[in-house]
Formats: sequence, structure tokens, C-alpha cells
Amino acid sequence: MDIKETETRFTLLAESLPQLVWTTDPEGRHDYFNLRWYEFTGLLPAESMDQGWMAAIHPDDAPLARERWARALAAGSPYEIEYRIRNASGTHVWFLGRALPIRDPSGGIVRWIGTCTDISGQKRAEDALRRLDAQHRLALEAAGLGTWSHDLETGIVSWDERACVLFGTPIDSIRSVAYEKSFVRVHPDDQPVLKAYLAAALSPDTDDSFEAEYRIVLPGGTIRWIRTNGRVFREGPDGRAVRLSGVCVDVTERRAVREAHELLTSELNHRVKNLFAIASGLVAMTARTARDPKEMAVALRGRLGALSRAHELVRPAPSAGTSLSGSQAGLAELIEVLLAPYREDSRARITLGGPEVLLGPGAMTSLALVLHEFTTNAAKYGSLSTEQGDLSVTWILDEATVRVTWAETGGPPILAQPTFEGFGSLLSERTVSGQLGGTLARHWRPEGLLAHMDMPTGRLGV
Repeated sequence: MDIKETETRFTLLAESLPQLVWTTDPEGRHDYFNLRWYEFTGLLPAESMDQGWMAAIHPDDAPLARERWARALAAGSPYEIEYRIRNASGTHVWFLGRALPIRDPSGGIVRWIGTCTDISGQKRAEDALRRLDAQHRLALEAAGLGTWSHDLETGIVSWDERACVLFGTPIDSIRSVAYEKSFVRVHPDDQPVLKAYLAAALSPDTDDSFEAEYRIVLPGGTIRWIRTNGRVFREGPDGRAVRLSGVCVDVTERRAVREAHELLTSELNHRVKNLFAIASGLVAMTARTARDPKEMAVALRGRLGALSRAHELVRPAPSAGTSLSGSQAGLAELIEVLLAPYREDSRARITLGGPEVLLGPGAMTSLALVLHEFTTNAAKYGSLSTEQGDLSVTWILDEATVRVTWAETGGPPILAQPTFEGFGSLLSERTVSGQLGGTLARHWRPEGLLAHMDMPTGRLGV
């Protein structure tokens, strides 16, 4: 086949292609464009030849086009670039430009053949995908969610930036680790459970979705709760699992609220059950000291009213109508209201003493819960359950701590420390340590319970 026939066939091929086709001499001077180029750009042949074609390239893309083309010419290597070309109406359209050198038998370059392929549709899809990804990232950030993915074939687990923040991993560090190393932040007690959840999700008998809550230990020792939701992705006719992906979020505060709600619900149930026992105790106590039914009725009405006021104090939000419904109240006033139902008219069985200590609403409610538990137990089992019993509640205050001492004497003898810890005791310990940031110590003396509560003044609203 002679050179003329070859050129004829090339021209027929170039003119039939949908791309913009061009050729250059060995030095890179453009000497041919197909008709599609002229129709698209609106340029004339004289305007396109040599370096004239650069007039159609977007000004922002022209420097890179020149640099890439010069590099390809110098190295004799394939040329590739994405740039915008102006069409006849003045609109710039994205194209993928490519060129290859044509060599003679000795390896010398005799010509360059290039094409420009319209990739505007691809670019629009990429832009749409970027916008969608940005919206996705914004939604994840607003919800505080991080994402993760476990490639089951490579065994590599990867996290995004938000997940790195949640797990206390520096964002600029490696975000992909082997599966076993991905549990380094998970609390040791929760690792087996989490692994079991993930393994169960891979079973073909499941719906491919899973969720789990577990603790993580941050570098400083802080423990946080994480909730993970994800699903299994499968491929092939056999449904082979290839990837686990999901989201994770810090639910520490949410769990605290839920636990507080559950604790409050349990406390209310517990309190309702105790209410009848307490009321019965008040009736018995009043009957022992009243001289006649009328006196008993008056005394009992007063004590039940005081008990009602005490119960009002331990509601989550103190209501109006009591002296303690303001922003602050005194510790002495709180104790007096709580112990008023148990005072005997015949003798002073209850003594209080200590400096003025103001309580904020939160501390007031928490202390009311604890002291009410102590009082209830004293009325059922301790010094307030007998005529000979006495109770002393005192407190001291220094710059940083308030110590409340609860001392019972004269009640039924305590033969040994109780072996069973009921809900009331658990509630007291949780409230003092969790809500008030303090410590609670109880000593089961033969003559009666002695308890010390040490609480930082900063948590009491002092």
C-alpha cells in the first residue's frame, strides 16, 4: 500500500469519527484537523494550523496544555490532558485530549496523531457526584456520624475523618489498618461482643444489617460509648460477602440520659412500693404517742403532709408552692423537710446541726433522693423504727468539701453488715458519686448505721 492510499484511508477514518481528530509534524506543528473540529470550534483552517488551535482552549487551561504538549514532544511519550475547548457559540466544553507519536522503522518520530473526545457528560456526572458527596458529608457532620468500611478480601478496615475524631486517632495518621488492630480502642470487655455481632452479620441467614453499642477507651483514658450501624455487601451468584460498611456515632450523652430515665423510673416504682410501708410506719408511730383518736388524726395528718412535701422535693423538677422551689435552698431546710414526718412529739429523737450550705436545684434533688433513702431505711429497719432510737444528722464545710454525717443509735442491734444491697443503696451510691461527684461510706455499727457523704462544694451550687 503506497503512502497516498494510506493517507486517503486515514482521512476517511478521521472524517468518520465523532471525535475531533488532528495531526502534527514531528516538531508538533499542527497541519491537519478533521471537519468535526472546524464545525465545533468555528475556526477556519488558517486559524487552526501550527499553534493557532490554542485560541480555542480555555484561558485557564491553556498553560497546562502547552506544558503537557511540550513535555510529550521532548520525551516522545503519549500526550493526555483534560481541558475545555470553546465551541462556535462561545461555550466551553470539556474534552479529553490524547496523542501518540508515529515512528518510522528506525524509531524516529514522523508524525503525531491526536484526538479530542467530548467528556462533558462525564464531567457533569463527576460534579453531581461531588455535590452529592458534599451533601452526604454535611449530613454526616451535622449528625456527628463517622463512616467505616471493612474489606473482607484484604482484611483492611478504613475510617473517614469524623470516625478518626470519634476514636481519638490523629486525622493525618494512617486511617486503614488490619482487622484485628481496628479494635485497639474498643474496651477489652466489649471486644468479644462486638466481634460476635460482626461475625453474625456475615451469616447468610441474617438480613445483612447489624447494630451494636460498645465502649471505647480514648488515649487519655476517657471512656465513651459508640453506636455502630452497618450492613454487609455481597457479590456474585453465591452471595459472597465482600465488604462491611457502616456509620458510627458517640452516644455517651444519649446513654446517660437513657440511664437516668431508667433510674428515675425504677426509683419511682421503688418509691411507690415503699410509700405504703412508710405510711403504715407513720400510723404505728403516731398511735404509740397519741392520747386519743383526735390527737392521732391531727398528728398523722401533719406527718403525712410532711411526707408529701418530701416526695415533692425528689421530683425531677420542683414545683411551686414549697419553700424549696426557688433556685437555691439551705441544706438544713432540705433535711428538716425530709425528716419532719418522723419527728416524735414526746421527745427529740432527731437532731440536726451544721453551717449554712446553699444548694442548687440539681444538688437539692440529688441529696433529697439520698437522704430520703436513708430516712426510709431508718424508719423500716433502723433507729426511727423504735421508740428508743435516735438520729443525728450533722455537716461541716471547708473550702472545697461538704461532709454530711448520718448517725443512728438506739434502733434494733446490727449483728452483721447486710449481705444484700437493694436498689435504694445502689441509688444512693450512684447519686452521690455520679450526680454529686462525691463519695459515700457506710459503717454498720452494732448500735446503728454511721454514714459519711463527702461532696465537692462546686457540685452543690455553694
